[in-house]
Amino acid sequence: MARIVMIGYGNRLRSDDGVGCAVAEKLASRLSSPQVEVIVCHQLTPELADTIRDAEIVFFIDAARQGVPGTFSCNRVSTGSRANSSHSGSPSGLLALAGRLYNAQPQALSVTLPGTCFDHGEDLSPELKDAVPRVAAYIEMLAAAILESREINLLDGQPTSSRAAEVSSEPSGC
Repeated sequence: MARIVMIGYGNRLRSDDGVGCAVAEKLASRLSSPQVEVIVCHQLTPELADTIRDAEIVFFIDAARQGVPGTFSCNRVSTGSRANSSHSGSPSGLLALAGRLYNAQPQALSVTLPGTCFDHGEDLSPELKDAVPRVAAYIEMLAAAILESREINLLDGQPTSSRAAEVSSEPSGC
């Protein structure tokens, strides 16, 4: 059972919309702990509720249409009131579905990177190409801090371990 699940999602054929996948791929190449599962997918589907049901914390990594390109934010995800459908999945909807089906209540963080181009294309903008390794390193440090603490407690979207606090000044949120 993975204590931490990281889900990077987006449409790689829409330029910057695929940045969540790029970050998740970078994380998968760097992390080898059996306590961490990294998933790369096109969209959040109901089947992922089964994957996250035993996790203690889930990271959702995606592009954003608003914000300063090259930056990222990290915010706590609260459980939505509606279960997600296969066409409009959201982190909160997926958490609600896991709760409804499995009585699961993992904590969750949403890491978003504002993009500049969502047109047809497979390349990330230069700002997002540069941001991918920084964001992956940040998430990796948060995950290490969570695994070291052996306890997960998010208060106002912030992990409460001291190591996480050392790296939390870069993005807004976490």
